[in-house]
Amino acid sequence: MNDYYNWGVDAEKLRYNGASYALRKSSSSRTKWFGRAALFIGFCLACSTLLKRHYYVKKSGLEGQGGHIIGELKWWACNGENMAPGAECGYAIVPLDYFNASAGIAKIALGRYKATSPSRKGSVFLNPGGPGGAGKSLATISGPSFQRLVGEEYDMIGFDPRGIGETEPKTQCFPSPEAHAAFIANTVLERGYDVGPNLTDPLNRNHLVQLQRDADSLWQTQFEICAQTMGERLKYMGTSTVARDIDFITTLLDGEDALINFYGLSYGTVIGQYLVNIFPRRVGRVVIDGVVDAIAWATLPSYKWERFWQTSTDTAYDMFMAACAKAGPSGCALARKDDEDPADILARVESFVKELYYKPLAVPNATIPGILTNGRARLFLLGALESPSSWPGAARAFNQAMSGDGAVVLNSLHNSQYLSDLERSAVSCNDNKPFPAPTPEEVIDEQLYVLEHVSQFGLAVVVSEPDAGCQFWPVTPPERFLGPWNHTLRNPILIISNTADPATPLVNGKLVHETLGNSSRLLVQDSPGHCSLALPSLCTVRAMRAFFANGTLPQEGTVCSVDASPFPQHAGSVELYSAEDEEILESVRRAADVVFGR
Repeated sequence: MNDYYNWGVDAEKLRYNGASYALRKSSSSRTKWFGRAALFIGFCLACSTLLKRHYYVKKSGLEGQGGHIIGELKWWACNGENMAPGAECGYAIVPLDYFNASAGIAKIALGRYKATSPSRKGSVFLNPGGPGGAGKSLATISGPSFQRLVGEEYDMIGFDPRGIGETEPKTQCFPSPEAHAAFIANTVLERGYDVGPNLTDPLNRNHLVQLQRDADSLWQTQFEICAQTMGERLKYMGTSTVARDIDFITTLLDGEDALINFYGLSYGTVIGQYLVNIFPRRVGRVVIDGVVDAIAWATLPSYKWERFWQTSTDTAYDMFMAACAKAGPSGCALARKDDEDPADILARVESFVKELYYKPLAVPNATIPGILTNGRARLFLLGALESPSSWPGAARAFNQAMSGDGAVVLNSLHNSQYLSDLERSAVSCNDNKPFPAPTPEEVIDEQLYVLEHVSQFGLAVVVSEPDAGCQFWPVTPPERFLGPWNHTLRNPILIISNTADPATPLVNGKLVHETLGNSSRLLVQDSPGHCSLALPSLCTVRAMRAFFANGTLPQEGTVCSVDASPFPQHAGSVELYSAEDEEILESVRRAADVVFGR
């Protein structure tokens, strides 16, 4: 396995598993002899690298499964409901392992919505996040909306990353999604951690430690099932390989000299950070939005992330309550009177959540009947915080639960289980640097610190973002990128962060900006929610379009306001927009619907 941070070499020179050699002249005959030998060896290696490049990209004839050839690229008109007019579906055949040509092939599912301007500039790869989110539909269904955000001069390219969606091989450890759902049903991995109101109570800690023991055993069992059903195929699902796929497919689409253009949200920002640091001289227009700290992602065990990544979660929670109070009972079901103190709304909600620890709510009328627990309630609220446009519906559902009917809340939690198998773990555990297995006590003590000092949603994130258990991961990937993360890029990238993102705080965007220095620019959107799409902003979209159009960067320190409110506004306070601006705002909403699964 290749860990770059140990090598001290330029990762881009490994693009086709080649090598770079510096030859020096010497006056001695012996040195000249060695020089000639080195020149000959270097010439052979260079030829080998060129042949390998030709072999991969120019279809040398190696056939894989189903007679497919590496470098094969196929397109056809998409069929099915909700497809954008003219959208194309397709696939690219890439090496399964970029360091072992004999390993076979992977088939990457693609979608394309072609540029609608005659002045085509290339392709923009789109990723919705996850990991585990399939991206093909961003082009085939939402291509027109994303093109309105990025620019009509570009083809929108959606793709399902390794192991995900229609891409092959697929991460499938269980016989079916139903089998996986049955395995985790009513366990801590599905119902969440029930946290007692008193964080310093030793009995509460003992209870959480036991839940963590259960979680560890469940992760170990799942991964051993994966090892049995998938074997070595599991090791090809990491982000390093996804970055190489984008590089490879860019060449297939636009030629060897084409630059890589990319727009990634949430986990897609991890792909973006890998991409620009593995291929710094191929960076074209790259935007990362809702930034994950890729350094922590790659080098720290997941139970240590929340201390840094949940710093804005409770701020977003407070903003939810403040917006609810401003909307009043006519706009927000959790409010009891006009001009109510947001703290009073928060106190009622928190009292209900804490009471569920002692007495879960029976929910006989849910699609899958069950109980609303403390852990599930916290999971529901966390999910709502990420999407402020969902706050009115979330407030209605939670108010119903507080009135004794938790059906909508429970149904929402079941419907939000977007992962059908362990496709997320196959990414995060292949990316994560191996670490000594922590004891359940160590994990819970860290989480108790987070709950007390950072966010009361800390343990909810452990379940909603299932990246734990990597100490049990059964395979070693062929490559694990661990930096450096501060390359000088051919073109600077644009970083977008919200002021109150509950999942990826502004501090992450600042960290990446500081790490990349002059190779980046940070744009801040003044809003709650996860990623800039959470609430539409004309300022943000205009900055992004200008960047993709000609590389124009916003002024340092730019802060964009939003052009929407989570709750309905009073008629007198509604701002009027031009037809063009309304179209842009609607495109943001439609793109967000696909990204957030609304």
